[in-house]
Amino acid sequence: MSRRQEIVDIIKTRLQGISIANSYMNDIVKVDEWAMSKLQDKDMPALIFRDTGSSVDNSVSGSSTHRLQIEIDVLVSDKDTTMEKLRSVMSDVLRAVGYESDDFYEYRTYDGDEVLVEHQDRLYGGTRMKFTVVYDAPEWEI
Repeated sequence: MSRRQEIVDIIKTRLQGISIANSYMNDIVKVDEWAMSKLQDKDMPALIFRDTGSSVDNSVSGSSTHRLQIEIDVLVSDKDTTMEKLRSVMSDVLRAVGYESDDFYEYRTYDGDEVLVEHQDRLYGGTRMKFTVVYDAPEWEI
């Protein structure tokens, strides 16, 4: 398994544990990696997790330093507490990605977010949170 896949799996597992810590979540938060299908109200709150690209520094002989870009979309829907719920889930995502119990990557940064709220028959809220994960891998591997 590639180092990149290991990191993706670790972050995905941490995101799947968010419902346990958050009092707003009575059900399991739906976590999809690169989800392509349209979500329904019953699927929310949901997290869509993507590894969108990377840059590599090959300056050290025998290994490469990778900067992996991660995007996590948070989608919620509710009548009255959409923004409160959205901020709460965003906070849980930050804790999950920033959790430091192991040495699977050298470090990560939170690069910010964009928030969007839309009112149709219900109030929908979403944000795209961006992270950079830095890790080393053997030369010519990801």
